[in-house]
Amino acid sequence: MRPLISIITPLHNHEQFIGTSIKSVLNQGYTNWEQIIVDDASTDDSLKVATSFAKKDKRIKIIHHKKNWGINKLANNYNHALKYAKGKYVAILESDDYWPKDKLEKQINFMINRKAILSYGNCILVSSGGTPIDLFTYNYKRSQVNNIPDGSILRLFSNLKFSIIPVTVIIRKKELLKVGGFCKDSFYPFTDIPTFLKLALEGKFAYMNEILGFYRKQNISEWYSFASATNAMGREELRNCMDLFLRKHSNHIICSKILRDGILKRDQDMFIDKKRRLKRLSIFLNTAAFRYNLNPLFFVFCLKYLYYLFKKFTYENWN
Repeated sequence: MRPLISIITPLHNHEQFIGTSIKSVLNQGYTNWEQIIVDDASTDDSLKVATSFAKKDKRIKIIHHKKNWGINKLANNYNHALKYAKGKYVAILESDDYWPKDKLEKQINFMINRKAILSYGNCILVSSGGTPIDLFTYNYKRSQVNNIPDGSILRLFSNLKFSIIPVTVIIRKKELLKVGGFCKDSFYPFTDIPTFLKLALEGKFAYMNEILGFYRKQNISEWYSFASATNAMGREELRNCMDLFLRKHSNHIICSKILRDGILKRDQDMFIDKKRRLKRLSIFLNTAAFRYNLNPLFFVFCLKYLYYLFKKFTYENWN
C-alpha cells in the first residue's frame, strides 16, 4: 500500500502564490497525501484562497493562527502542523513554492528503495513572477550527498555554501519526531539547516538527480530581511549555528574531525569576509534578479539547464 505523505505548508500573506502551490499538489500523480496549511495570521486574502481549495478537497486541512507567531517561532509553526500529520512521511512545501507534477511519485519510491530517512533533489529557482533564473544541483561526492556513513553531509554544510532546498525534501516522520521535530537555534531563525543537521546523525539521505521543486526567490521575504540585516548575509550566524551543533555532538567522530579542521576554519573566514565586503553588491543583484519577470538571468538559466540535461543524459546512458 502506498504510504500517506503529510505535506506541511506554512502560509503568511501569499495570496498571489498559495493557489499555484496548492494546485501543484492537486496535480500530483501520487494521490495518497494530506496537505496541512498553517496560516500565520495573514492580513491579506491568503486564508480565503486556501480555504476555497480546502472546501473542495478534504485532503487539504487548514490551521489558522489568530495572532502572528512570526519568524522567531517558525519552528513552532511547522511543529504545529506536524502535530496533526498522520502520514509516515513528511514533505515540505512553503506557500510561495511549487512542485513538478511527478515529484511525489518519483521521490517516494526512490526514497523507500534506498531505505533513507530523508530525500532531496535538484531545484529550479524562479523570480516573483515565475521566470526561471537559476538551477540548483549538487556536484559533490555521492557518499557525502547521501550522508554515508551517518554524518558525512555535515562536512558539506560546514563550508557555509551547501544547502538542501526545503521544497525538494521528504522526511520519514519517525526520525523527524526522534530529533524533536523541526528545530531552530539561537543564532539562526530558520528550521531547515538546524533540522537537517540533527537528522544527519540518524541515518542515510537519498539525493535524487531530478528536478523536485520550484523555489520562488523574492527580494521581500523573511530570509532576505534576515540576511540583509546581518554583516555577512547570514553566514556568520550560520557558522555559529554549525559550531554549536558540532560542539554539542563532539563525541561523534565526524563532528570531532570537523571541529579540528584548521583548513575549513580558514576557508570559512575567507568566505565570510568575502560576503561582508560584497554585501551591498549582493543586495543589489538579488533585488534586480528576483523582482522582475523579464529577467536577464533567464538566458543564463537556459544554458545551465541544457548543460544539466546533457550531463544527465550522458551519465544515464554510459552507466
